[in-house]
Amino acid sequence: MSKNYYEYKDYKYKDDCEYEDYEYRDYRYKDRDRDCVKCKPPGHPLPKPIIMACGQGNGFTFADNGESISLTSPSQASRPKTLATVLIDTTCLCKPAVKVEFASNVHFVPFNRDGNATIKFEFELVRKCDDGTETSLNSWLFEITGEDDNFAQTFTFNYCDCNTCPGCCEYFVRGVPMELDECSFCVTNCHIAAFAQSSCD
Repeated sequence: MSKNYYEYKDYKYKDDCEYEDYEYRDYRYKDRDRDCVKCKPPGHPLPKPIIMACGQGNGFTFADNGESISLTSPSQASRPKTLATVLIDTTCLCKPAVKVEFASNVHFVPFNRDGNATIKFEFELVRKCDDGTETSLNSWLFEITGEDDNFAQTFTFNYCDCNTCPGCCEYFVRGVPMELDECSFCVTNCHIAAFAQSSCD
């Protein structure tokens, strides 16, 4: 069986990555269905199409309402809230790698100026594929202690979910107030997007 050849300027490549000098010829390859085409030098996969999906975001305000929130004294206000969600279909990808990007604005408002306002807030990324069970992928803790002034800033994260099973997967970002004392905490302007691409061995 003859070897497939991949032709570039100044080189002619074989499947086993051996090469010989040749004059310029148009690049061509025989099998477009292969996941990766070997080249010289090895370890450089050809570019693959990228799937992008934009999701929806929500905003919530968490306040202690005169009753401090902690893990030892849960209340209605301490229940997780879904801040953003995105659905991406990787059915036709091979060993898909998915990158999730999340961005939001957070606002901290203390009730007084005595420096006792405290917030510990967890952002959790959850995945659910093809109506299966939910899987917690990672979490990020946002914490402020002893702050006595209002302020606002951005909170963002990126997460790579590598070699997931192909299918329709939904990614959620949930907010969990773990501790909230003498303050309110707002999460607004939430944005989420997912990018997927086939992986190579």
